[in-house]
Amino acid sequence: MQRSMMLLVVSMLATMAVIPVRVGHAADESLTVVVRFYPTPGREDELRTRLTRLRDFVHRNNPGVLYKLYRSAKPPVVFILYEIFPSQASFDNQSKYIFPAFQKENGPVPEGIVTRPVEQEMLREVDN
Repeated sequence: MQRSMMLLVVSMLATMAVIPVRVGHAADESLTVVVRFYPTPGREDELRTRLTRLRDFVHRNNPGVLYKLYRSAKPPVVFILYEIFPSQASFDNQSKYIFPAFQKENGPVPEGIVTRPVEQEMLREVDN
């Protein structure tokens, strides 16, 4: 019995090892992005205001994009933008047109508002 169970487990693991993993990204597939901001102590409200304006600007100017702003519950303060773009084209539109238009309307990112570079992470949904 134990030998047959062991063969079953080995067989399952061998099968899993050859299941293809999707690496590419279809143009019409949604993209999820998580961006972390580490504000300079004492400038948290200033960064929060700017990120709130950005969120609202994106909602008005890039239809279909889910853009949520979060703040860490414990110190140190970290702001997180959670973004879902309906397509690659929508994501490209954000960087080519939306961000420059936002900066034209709201000015450049204030010097020293963050303590370290902004961290952006692209996420891909895991296939079922």
